[in-house]
Amino acid sequence: MNLLTAPFVNALFGFYYLVGNLGWSVVIVTVILRLALFPLLLPSLKSAKTMRVLQPKLKKLQEKYKDDKQKLASAQMELYKEHGVNPMSGCLPQLLQVGVLILFYSAFNLVTSFGQGKGNLGTMNELLLPFLQITKNFKFEMGFLGSNLGMTPAMAFASKEIGIMLLPAVLLIGSAVSQFLSAKLMMPTAPIDENVAKKTEDKEDDMMAAMRTQSLYFMPLMTLFIGWNFSLGILLYWFVNSVVMIGQQMVANRLSKEF
Repeated sequence: MNLLTAPFVNALFGFYYLVGNLGWSVVIVTVILRLALFPLLLPSLKSAKTMRVLQPKLKKLQEKYKDDKQKLASAQMELYKEHGVNPMSGCLPQLLQVGVLILFYSAFNLVTSFGQGKGNLGTMNELLLPFLQITKNFKFEMGFLGSNLGMTPAMAFASKEIGIMLLPAVLLIGSAVSQFLSAKLMMPTAPIDENVAKKTEDKEDDMMAAMRTQSLYFMPLMTLFIGWNFSLGILLYWFVNSVVMIGQQMVANRLSKEF
């Protein structure tokens, strides 16, 4: 795992040396990661947009072949082929994003542990490139916009100091709102989705429409719940990542075909 997290540790230290602040280092590294992943994610984002545009046609096929699942599957695959859509194209990029989050989480924990005096100098230097290695007297600054990036929102709110609580509140709520907007961009338009489902006798359509609506609100709520005990550095990554992702989805939507 250390071999995989080393690039992230080096990036965090390298930009820390340049800007003198861990928070801005996290922001820069996050933006660079999103830009680097964008070419890999673009086909998936464009495919998601096309799938949303095709929803009415898919619903019509479900109505037409509601009693023949085999013909329905064949007709759906023909529709996907006609418009150059691969329903499975989003799997690898999504797994890649989760993998990057896990590696960044591990790298940031190593960095913050060292910043809080819990890390080992020799172990840290083994991960760093020669020109980034640190000396015994190195002081690692954990502060960012009035808060400590090593603390969690739960710890910040326990302090009852507005100055300390402000950044955690912005990151926590901002991450949840960003998740909501991102999910909204990925969903079919509500009127089409719900109206067609109502016309379909197959309860599976109603269930799928309900699941899409629930996911729209479930993920932001999960973000609030999980993020409450995440360090502010991880929340900062999550927030910036979500905001940049929304921008990338909008770009992908513009590049996608309209039918």
